[in-house]
Amino acid sequence: MDFTFDEEQRLAAQSLRELLNDHCQGSDLRRAANARDLPSFEAACATRRARLAELGLAGALVPAEQGGLGLGVVDFVLLAEEAGRAALPEPLVDVEGVAHPLLATLGELGESTLQETLVGSALVLSAAPGTTVLANAAFAQYLLLSRRDDELALYRASDISLTHRESVDPLRRLSEVALHDAKPIARVTGATTSSAWQAARARSTVLNAAQLLGLGARMLEIAVAYSLERKQFGKAIGSNQAVKHALADVMVKLEFARPVVYAAAATLAPVRVAHAAVAAAEAADRAARAAIQVHGAMGYSWEVDLQFYAKRAWALAGLNGGRSAQFAAVHQSLLRGELEAQWA
Repeated sequence: MDFTFDEEQRLAAQSLRELLNDHCQGSDLRRAANARDLPSFEAACATRRARLAELGLAGALVPAEQGGLGLGVVDFVLLAEEAGRAALPEPLVDVEGVAHPLLATLGELGESTLQETLVGSALVLSAAPGTTVLANAAFAQYLLLSRRDDELALYRASDISLTHRESVDPLRRLSEVALHDAKPIARVTGATTSSAWQAARARSTVLNAAQLLGLGARMLEIAVAYSLERKQFGKAIGSNQAVKHALADVMVKLEFARPVVYAAAATLAPVRVAHAAVAAAEAADRAARAAIQVHGAMGYSWEVDLQFYAKRAWALAGLNGGRSAQFAAVHQSLLRGELEAQWA
């Protein structure tokens, strides 16, 4: 079996990296974070959003017969990693990786809305049942929501009550979502709907894990560069054995987590998905702590770009139930006999 990515998958990721290298550097993130209101934030992101639209990723995971590209999660995982590496403010993963394929499951009921979003004239986001806080909802025209797992409903965002909430990540504009008496545009129920939500959660968990890999790699790059530049007593601090070991530990964590995430993207098996979430979150957290420590007292300050990547990593690590939910999933698999524990 071939576990390598093909040339087309690698080229797509390379194209996205080049775009983000040009339009999503620390200075670009700082301009967006300093925006005081939504219009200012949108203005700060306008050029990058236009370039992202030109990349042609709309409907990446939507079936070809519905106007999408018909790709799978494994085709998208490298793109999610690049989005994480840049701490991309735009909800590329939330839209293309989660909301669009979920909207496609509505079939004819959501067809007109799907086509509207695929051409870029509207934005759709989704919040799984039980979720009351959603990132970037203020920019969406449509929301996919539900009060329970066997229901999927499409709403106009203008009909939903959105209350701004603060986030540890200044680039993720959070809103508390309340339905009240809002009437959906389209609504389906039943077992297939439960399966659709389950698949959406799996995609979200895996692709967020991929973003965490990218964030961890970027923080390691920043820490290594700083350790070679910063001098104490006439020597670069990177020559210190303690610094070398801390950064090497981060590299090991990332390299061990990467194949776990890729395997989860290829299979979407529940245990692999849970493992990927835990491994990527731990690797990104280790990267953030090590990078901040290498920078010393200034590591977490607003003046250093590192804080954007660290805050994004901490925000993503708490999604989809966080570590406790993923460990619980592994525990349940053990109880059901789906895997065996390995003791060292």
